[in-house]
Formats: sequence, C-alpha cells, structure tokens
Amino acid sequence: MGLRLTTTKEKNKTLIKLIVAIKRNPQMTPAEFHDYWRNEHAAKVRELRASNLIRRYVQAHTLESEYASGEPAFDGTAELWFETMLDKEAFYSDPEYLDKVAPDEKVFADMAHTLFFITTEEVVLSK
Repeated sequence: MGLRLTTTKEKNKTLIKLIVAIKRNPQMTPAEFHDYWRNEHAAKVRELRASNLIRRYVQAHTLESEYASGEPAFDGTAELWFETMLDKEAFYSDPEYLDKVAPDEKVFADMAHTLFFITTEEVVLSK
C-alpha cells in the first residue's frame, strides 16, 4: 500500500483526497461485492460519529460490462475527502472505525491487493 498526498480546492479550501483502488475479496462474485460495498459497508461508514470528519465519500463501481472481457485490475475506487491530514488520521484512528469499519473492509475487499493513495488534483479539461 502506497500513500501520497492529494489536495484540491473546494469553496476556496484545500481538501485532502484519499483514493482507494479496491480489489474485491475473491470469495465474492462481482455482484455480491458491489451490493455489499454499496449497501452494507457504506451504511457502516455513514453511521460512525467520526464520519463528520469526512467532507465527501464517493464510490465508483466498475461497470458490469468490464467483467465480460476478463478480471478488471480493480473492482472500484473510493474517494474520501478531508479538510486536513489530521482529520484523515483522526478518522482512521477512531476507536469506532477500528471496531466496526476496519474489520468490515476485509469482508468485501482483498486488502493485500487494494491500494491507498493521496494525489494532487490538476484539472486538465473542464466543461
């Protein structure tokens, strides 16, 4: 797992963006993975008291058609936006996160093949 720094501007604030490239647990079908991540896991994140540290949480699910041509490199990406690196660190070290969400990640994700990184956003084209 590699970590790099991501920032972007939102209403004149620089935000930290953590991107997670997720590989599904091989014990799950793609449909099971997407359903679980979209419904079960997302609900657990929303229910955390520490979710107030997240400015934005976006899931991007690999299109079903991509599986027809073979196993995709990743089954989706998650973007989690924080105001500061301290907020990100506080979220991921929160006892409730560690108790409820961190163990749940292993249910649907192959954590050995899931990547975490932070990047600097540079808009190349915006219409």
